[in-house]
Amino acid sequence: MPHFSVRRRASSLAVLTAVVSLAACEDARVKELNAGITRDSAITVMAQEVKGGGHDAFPNVYLREPYLIGGKNIEVLYFSPNNEKAVKDTVFTKVTPVVFVNNKLAGRGWAFWDSVSKAHGIPLKKR
Repeated sequence: MPHFSVRRRASSLAVLTAVVSLAACEDARVKELNAGITRDSAITVMAQEVKGGGHDAFPNVYLREPYLIGGKNIEVLYFSPNNEKAVKDTVFTKVTPVVFVNNKLAGRGWAFWDSVSKAHGIPLKKR
């Protein structure tokens, strides 16, 4: 029977590996986004290198989800590095959530969105 500290180290290693692998999947444009910038500025950064986007106001945004909770506007933009758009019965793969509160970037990534959604009771999409 493994000792408790060995199991805890193994589970910590598994969590660390998952976080590192998720961070490695994050697009360079999303990594450029800093907390506090406006939504419009973030969209400009995310739209870099878009080819053939046409008149899309939200290039590289797979899906938008706006929420009004406790007088705060919370908006999640799911960034897609390949300019993909959501379709019916779609599964969230290779997208990065970018979370705005009152049109200011609050954070990015699945870990951040998971914590915000849990704190506000927002059900998460299947991924």
